[in-house]
Amino acid sequence: MILKRLSDYIETQQRVEEGTILKHFRLQKNGLAPMIEILIRAGHIQKTVNQRGDKLPPQVFYSWHKQQVIPMTTLL
Repeated sequence: MILKRLSDYIETQQRVEEGTILKHFRLQKNGLAPMIEILIRAGHIQKTVNQRGDKLPPQVFYSWHKQQVIPMTTLL
């Protein structure tokens, strides 16, 4: 049930930052990781990591694609 709600939320937002998902669903990062991996393997959600240099922590975004895509993580 939570996987469906998580998938629907990302589909509605189209692109959402990981921190926003954590706040919305009241999850911790280690609780979100296994659920999001299942959704990524399903093929509609992709993960993008924006590495902002040495001094700032990376930003993680999840985006929704209508057609199934190859499961991947993009590093910027």
